[in-house]
Amino acid sequence: MREKNDSTHILIPNALTLYQRERSGVWQCRYKVAGLWQRATIKEHNLKKAKERAKEILIEAEIRERSNLPVVTRRFRDVAKLAIERMEDETTAGHGKAIHKDYIGVINNYLIPALGKRVITNVDYSAIAELDAYRAEKMGKAPSQSTLLTHNAALNRVFDEAVIRGLLTDANRPKLETKSGGSGDRRPAFELKELQAVLGNFDAWIKAARTPESYERRELMRDY
Repeated sequence: MREKNDSTHILIPNALTLYQRERSGVWQCRYKVAGLWQRATIKEHNLKKAKERAKEILIEAEIRERSNLPVVTRRFRDVAKLAIERMEDETTAGHGKAIHKDYIGVINNYLIPALGKRVITNVDYSAIAELDAYRAEKMGKAPSQSTLLTHNAALNRVFDEAVIRGLLTDANRPKLETKSGGSGDRRPAFELKELQAVLGNFDAWIKAARTPESYERRELMRDY
C-alpha cells in the first residue's frame, strides 16, 4: 500500500483509493470496475475498518460486473447522491460553481423525496408530472420560471451523472420544460431619484471593474 497523505490511502494502485473530504471524518472510496471509476461512502471513522469495507465494496462490485448486473444501483436517489458528490468534489478542487449549492439543496429537498425510489430509467414524463405536483404542494404555490430553471438544471445534473455511468442514454432522458412556471414578479419602474442615483454612481462602478472586458461592458451599459 502506498500513502499519498494522511487523508488519502491507495489500497490497490489504479483500482481502489480510500480518502476523506475536508472537514469530514467519514471515509469514502474510489474504485474502478469495468474501466470506470465509482465512488462509495464507507460510513466508517475507523481507518482499519474503512480499509476492510472498501475492499469488500470492490469485490462486491467485481462480482456484480461478472454477473452482468449493474455495478451501481439504478435508483434515482443513489444516482442523485453521486451527482451531489461530484459537485462537492468539484468545489473542493476549486472549480465548482456557486450555483452548485442551490442544486444540492434542490436535489435533497425536492428531487430525492419525489423521485428517489424510482429506477433512473423510469423517470419519465409521468414522473416529472408527479414531481411538479409535489413541488407545488410543498411550496404552496406554482414555482416561478426562474425557480423551475434551477430545479431543471439540478435534475439534469442527476441525468448527466446517470449518462456518465452508463445507466441512461441521452436518447431516453426526458426533455425538461419551464412553461408551467409563473414568471417572477416584475420590478416596478425606476423612480426619478433612483435613476439619478444609478447614473451618479456609474463612473465609480465602471472603475471598479476587474477585467478590461468587464470595464468595456460597463461603459457600454452606461452609454445605453
